[in-house]
Amino acid sequence: MCLGIPAQLVDRDTGHPDLAAVDVGGVTRVINMALLDEPLGPGDWVLVHMGFALSVMTAEEARDALDALGAEREAEDQEAASLQAASHETVSHETADRETASRETASHETAGGIR
Repeated sequence: MCLGIPAQLVDRDTGHPDLAAVDVGGVTRVINMALLDEPLGPGDWVLVHMGFALSVMTAEEARDALDALGAEREAEDQEAASLQAASHETVSHETADRETASRETASHETAGGIR
């Protein structure tokens, strides 16, 4: 599966006609714009994959894509937290089971006259 990230064009003056500076989530990156036919300027949105602008996006499309990526990340974070909680619960149960078994063994040994 490929993932395209919306990026907003910041500057076309990078010293090379095919390259441009874009803002991707607050980070400025230089990408290749050679695959696009239309001239773009600061403020325009593009869909970026592997450092290449693949298509032009409207601000609304970019916002929708960024919202979807945020929701996906939130879902992944919640899943990771649930897995971590389940793992800690399993470890707690295993520790409690071992402690109970140890006490039972000690109790049986004491009851049988073994010290």
